[in-house]
Parts: sequence; C-alpha cells; structure tokens
Amino acid sequence: MGASERAYRSLLRAYPRELRDEYGDEMARLFRDLCREALEGGLLGLAALWARTLPESLYTALKERSTMSNRNAYRPVVGVALATAFILLIPLLTAPDWSLADFVFAGALIFGTGLTFVLVARRAGNIAYRVAVGVALAAAFILVWVTGAVGIIGSEDNNANLMYFGVLAVGIIGAIVARFRPHGMARALFATALAQALVAGIVLIFGLGLPWSPPLEILALNGFFVALFVGSALLFRYAAREQTTAGAGQEG
Repeated sequence: MGASERAYRSLLRAYPRELRDEYGDEMARLFRDLCREALEGGLLGLAALWARTLPESLYTALKERSTMSNRNAYRPVVGVALATAFILLIPLLTAPDWSLADFVFAGALIFGTGLTFVLVARRAGNIAYRVAVGVALAAAFILVWVTGAVGIIGSEDNNANLMYFGVLAVGIIGAIVARFRPHGMARALFATALAQALVAGIVLIFGLGLPWSPPLEILALNGFFVALFVGSALLFRYAAREQTTAGAGQEG
C-alpha cells in the first residue's frame, strides 16, 4: 500500500500547484483509505482501483490545468478593462461635452495600450525591459492622443498629422521583426526616433502647419517624442546587456 500511495502522490503532480497545495493531502488520505478497502479483495482489488483511478486522475488534472490556464489568460484582460473603465469615469464626470465617439476612441486607446504592456512586459523578468516597454507605449499613447485630439501639425484635421502614424508603424513593424527581443527592440526604437525626427524635418522644410504651429513648437513637441523613443531604446539596450550577463553567469 505504501508503494501505491507514493505512486499516487507522484500522480498528483499533474494537477495545478494551487489545487495540489490546497487539496493534495486530503486526496492522498482518501486514496489511502480506498487502497485499504481494495486490498480486502487482494491484488486484483488494488489493480481494479488503479484501473479506475489512473484515467480519472489524468483526465481531471488536464481539465483543471486547462481551466486554470484559461482563467490566468483572461485575468490580465479583465484587469486592463476595469482600469480602462475607471479612467473613463474621469471625463464622464468632468467633461460632459465628450461625444460617444470620444469615449470609444479613448477607451480603445487606453485598453489597447494597457493590454499591450501586460502581454509584452511579462515576457521578460528584468525591470529595465519592462520600463523600456512602458516608456515606448507611453510615447505612442501620447503621440496618438495629441495627434487625434488637437493635432501637432496645425489642427487635428490637417492630413499632415497622418505622418505620425507612419512613425508608429516603424516601431510596430520593428518590434514584430525583432520578436520583442531586447536587442532588436532597441534598434526598432532608434528607428522610430529617427522617423519622428524626419517628420519634424519635413514639417520645417515645407512649412507645414503654419501659422498655427510655429517652428519652435514643432521642434519642442517632436523633440519630446524623439527623447522618449531614444530613452526607451537605451533601456532596451541595457536590458539586453543584463540578459547577456545573466546568461553568462548561469553558464559559468
């Protein structure tokens, strides 16, 4: 019976850890009692018990793992959705002139930014990577918000502002090509900063947005975003060095 109990405890490892920690001892005691009853019928009784227990336990363990995995997968989505709803309460109470389209735009932007941070940042354990993701997403969020709300080049109705979506496309495509690895992300964010600077150069050379957007304002606003993207790139580069150092330490 001792061998059966040890084998059953090994089988319990197939269950999710949370469930095993909470109910493992109780399940083992129940199985021990069942073994005592089964042994009254000899080894055939014990074999019959295992014939029932093994498939049932494996099926239940797989089902619990699937349920736990789905629950954990949806938890970040629910958290971001609740945070988005809470943030939208502020304009709902303080800005009664917002239209439904304004709320939809703001909600989609906040939710998308928050969910992207949760999904991307949890890929890495080091803090520098997470901060780099946060800075990059904050820059993208502010850029989209300002461009959509008031516009950087003239008013929000000026089509020249669409160039900034090209800036974001550089960052998004670069991140996908890099597979979100820190070295590649650093290059993608440097390219994004360069694209932001190129837009500023085009605006100044061709005098776009005048007279509503003076050159100094264009320089200041674009310089702010360039600084954020470069800062994020440097943090990704630092995260890559940390990752390399940690890998070398483990090999040593």
